[in-house]
Amino acid sequence: MIRMPESTWSARTTRAAVRFAPLALLVAAGTAGCTADRIAAPKLPDTPVVAMAVATGSNSTCALTADGKLYCWGSNNAGQIGDSTFAPTLVPSAALTNQTFVAIDAGEFTACALDHSGSAWCWGDDPSQPGVPVSYLYSPQRVQAPEAFGSLTVGRKFACGLDGGGSAWCWGENGHGQLGVGDSAVHASPTRVKGGLHFASLQAGFFSTCGLTVAGSAYCWGDNFFGELGTGDTLSTLQPKRVTGGHTYTSLSGGATHQCGVAVDGSAFCWGTNASGQLGDGTGATRLVPTAVIGGLRFTLLRSHRANSIFASTCGVTTGGDVYCWGWNSKGQLGVDPALTTDPCVSIQPPGTSNIPGELTFQCSFRPLKVAGVASAVAIDAGMAHNCALTAGAQLLCWGQNTAGELGDGTGVNHTTPVSPVGGLRFP
Repeated sequence: MIRMPESTWSARTTRAAVRFAPLALLVAAGTAGCTADRIAAPKLPDTPVVAMAVATGSNSTCALTADGKLYCWGSNNAGQIGDSTFAPTLVPSAALTNQTFVAIDAGEFTACALDHSGSAWCWGDDPSQPGVPVSYLYSPQRVQAPEAFGSLTVGRKFACGLDGGGSAWCWGENGHGQLGVGDSAVHASPTRVKGGLHFASLQAGFFSTCGLTVAGSAYCWGDNFFGELGTGDTLSTLQPKRVTGGHTYTSLSGGATHQCGVAVDGSAFCWGTNASGQLGDGTGATRLVPTAVIGGLRFTLLRSHRANSIFASTCGVTTGGDVYCWGWNSKGQLGVDPALTTDPCVSIQPPGTSNIPGELTFQCSFRPLKVAGVASAVAIDAGMAHNCALTAGAQLLCWGQNTAGELGDGTGVNHTTPVSPVGGLRFP
């Protein structure tokens, strides 16, 4: 087993957003093309791309404090709070573990975190028991892996991690090839992704995964029904396939049925389904190739939710620390009252109800909207209908749906204006 040197996890890893590859490295390597993606594994810099200290599931939120302790809140139907119960909570609850962590990520009902040695711990809908209808872990359990990990990402009952050489390993559900291991069989333990690529970061979706190579090239694999692999078609693949467009990226986001990336100049590109305007290109049209987000904004990172829905939102942190969101706004997750978002993306009429014009129309924004009340943001994550951001001042702010307590403010009331979890905890 390759063990990460203790110096790798410096004090900087407890901050909200840290990076594997400096921008200069990605820019320089970006011209090398596919060959450079398969060269001998380079010595990777100290920390993983956006090693998040906050992670949002579908209806829950988890965050790491400055000393690496784990707190979660919101829905707990699959044990995703990790406090040894299945009871939801409106306020932060300490996970039942003495372990401390340096990074965390969450999918629909699954969350995983990395400890200082590079070991992955998971809880909720257990990715180590794929194919089992009910396999919940209600406290963090260590994943038995052949390598130590430097970063991880979590999808729908599967997870992936990067080892110290940039090789990707995935485990869990695999019916759509989302593990990238060359088959669609379930894998209870981490299995190496095919293709011999060396990655700087990975981002899981719902049934797909994308990776950013050390040269800044984006590769995706798994389900492609909505074009979420960005390969110009809707053909699924069991191992990594390069995203079209020739862009060099510094980071990727992982959505349920869409994907986005930040190019080296800070511009944003998205692809896949666009039913709620989550691509931010000013339309509701599905895109099979990377398409520019309108507005001329420059971002440092983007995040999209990974719940089982074609209706989604995307949020990003700009180079100036502002937060912008676009797409689905059913619960005010764009930081704007749903009644004030004027792009009617979908109108759904349940059986037996009257067809009143405008009734049950989902209001969306096909273009980025600035979230008021968030300044100097350094990281962000997106849930199904809520979002959370971390600021440079170690403040955690959340907004949107709160019926399960996913905002952590103790009210259970939705908020279009960002609020902080109660308890006085600091999540830098």
